[in-house]
Amino acid sequence: MSDSLHRRRFEWRQARVAGLIIVGLLLLAYGVYRIGKVFDVFASRYELVMLLPSALGLREGAPVALAGQQIGQVEEIGFIPVRLKTGGNNLFVRIALSEDVRDQIREDSRAVLRTQGLLGDKFVNIEPGSAGAAILEQGDTLEAGQSVDLEEFMTRAAVALDTANAIVADLRDLTHGIEHGEGTIGQLVTDEKLYNRMVRATGQLETMLVGINNGEGALGRLIRDPTLYTRLVSTAARVDSLSAMIVARDGTIGRLLGSDSLYNHILGGVSRADSAITRLDGFVGRATAGDGTLQRLMTDPALYEEFLKAVVDLQSLVRAIREDPSRIGPRITIDVFD
Repeated sequence: MSDSLHRRRFEWRQARVAGLIIVGLLLLAYGVYRIGKVFDVFASRYELVMLLPSALGLREGAPVALAGQQIGQVEEIGFIPVRLKTGGNNLFVRIALSEDVRDQIREDSRAVLRTQGLLGDKFVNIEPGSAGAAILEQGDTLEAGQSVDLEEFMTRAAVALDTANAIVADLRDLTHGIEHGEGTIGQLVTDEKLYNRMVRATGQLETMLVGINNGEGALGRLIRDPTLYTRLVSTAARVDSLSAMIVARDGTIGRLLGSDSLYNHILGGVSRADSAITRLDGFVGRATAGDGTLQRLMTDPALYEEFLKAVVDLQSLVRAIREDPSRIGPRITIDVFD
């Protein structure tokens, strides 16, 4: 009897242990299922390739998202052979994506590296493509967009902060100078005399504008008097009439513009002037060429001096004849009635 009771207790304990193991396995299976559901582990996948110049912070197994929703993971990161490098890319990234979103990823889709939080790990985020682009198939290359690197962003922010500090320092120096009356703005802020002068100048300008608005003075009459407008309209009408007459070839100006005779006369005058210049050039050429008298007179200093002396002597002779004509010869007297 005791052996039978002991055997029953043992069997019950074994049943409880077996039940606990079964429940644990069921819970484990459910947990694995839920985790696979969340991380899309059991979905059918296809692979695409990305080409990147750098994959700093990206690791194998990192999540891949489409418009912020996880659809796969990074399978492999490797170096591109040197002979196959193009466009400055150094690495290839092979990603596995769910077949359920194949029609969302097209040729105009772009993949960029993002950061999970401020200091989190990197992941790949894909922008959905448009309906007009072709769907990417197994093994195709997915274009990578420009990624914002946190380190580069912090460097740029530091440079911008330094620039802002320099600008603030310059503004501090500028305001300090203005406060102490340095420069035109400083004097304008601190000098009451300059302020009073500006107030007076503003008042005078206002008075002048009021007078102009009331039609006072030449400028006021020019703006307010309609007579000037009437005269301008009349002048424009006369100019228009004159232009019409010229176009119609009425009057002297119209005939000058419309007739070919003026052009022919001018052309003839130009031709005659050209002929005269040609003849004058020939005369000058003949005069300056050869050994003629004019050439020697122009080039021989001795002949020029003799010619000048002869002219002086001739002038002296003429002067002497005018003063005393008897010096030229004896006076001749003819007596008709002798």
